[in-house]
Amino acid sequence: MNKKAIVNFALSLCFALSMPFAGAAKVDAKSSATHWSSTIKVPHRSWLPENKPKRILLCVHGLGFSSESFNDFGHRMAAKGLAVYAVDVRGFGAWMKTRGDKSLCDFEACLVDIENALKNIRKAYPGTQVYLVGESMGGAIALRATSRYPALVDGLISSVPSNERYANLSENLRVGTRYVIDKDEKINIAPIVVKHATQDPKLQKTWAAEKTNRMEMTPKELKQFNDFMKGNYDAAALIEKIPVLMLAGFKDKLVKPEGTIELFNDVTCPNKTLFVIGDSEHLLLEENQFTEQMAQFMMTWINTCHD
Repeated sequence: MNKKAIVNFALSLCFALSMPFAGAAKVDAKSSATHWSSTIKVPHRSWLPENKPKRILLCVHGLGFSSESFNDFGHRMAAKGLAVYAVDVRGFGAWMKTRGDKSLCDFEACLVDIENALKNIRKAYPGTQVYLVGESMGGAIALRATSRYPALVDGLISSVPSNERYANLSENLRVGTRYVIDKDEKINIAPIVVKHATQDPKLQKTWAAEKTNRMEMTPKELKQFNDFMKGNYDAAALIEKIPVLMLAGFKDKLVKPEGTIELFNDVTCPNKTLFVIGDSEHLLLEENQFTEQMAQFMMTWINTCHD
């Protein structure tokens, strides 16, 4: 497999979302502070293999979700010998319990959190490769962090990081109008995020009701989100030497696959792979949408991307 310029358009590939999982390794899935994060106070979860990890994955969740959304992903990858950590983005997950500005969405502060986490992971696991993993908003954050801290990242796995969303104009007009009226008034984002992320009514109901998810944001936060996502193309162009795997679902009704393809083309590193999955919706890695076939594909890429 030529890793210098690979583009995989698996438009007809269908992964079974209901495939059962049987983990072979004993996994430590804990939400308390781990040994590597004792010097930083970033809410996170971890899924650790029984033996010394072969690789480290640091994951960033999507808009409205939390580190808990990587639970199935973490168990699957830890069973394959990888250590998996997932942080809560500022304003989401455990941050919702705090007061003041820390309870609000803050992308710059989140990037600092990720930088600190990467440094501590590298200190705890010297010589072990560290990969950033993110989906949707998290994919964009992982993309930005890779462009900003290339010395700390050995590889990037970014799923649907594009800002090219369906119904962009109506969303922007709605946020702009509410911002003028009251920039701190909460807006229910579930009709946008949940409804378009999956067409399954049961999943929509489950995600909207999940207590660790945050489905209300202020116009001020949504404007910051939109502004941050617009910088994806500049960040992609700055990734010159780090191997990149980008993912997209062909049946995504929230983010246009074409946007992810454009971002992929903007990555200047020739060692890059694009994988578009024909029967998948918006979430590929989170909220129990991560399949064993996808796990095997990802492991193959991780094990060979530096060859």
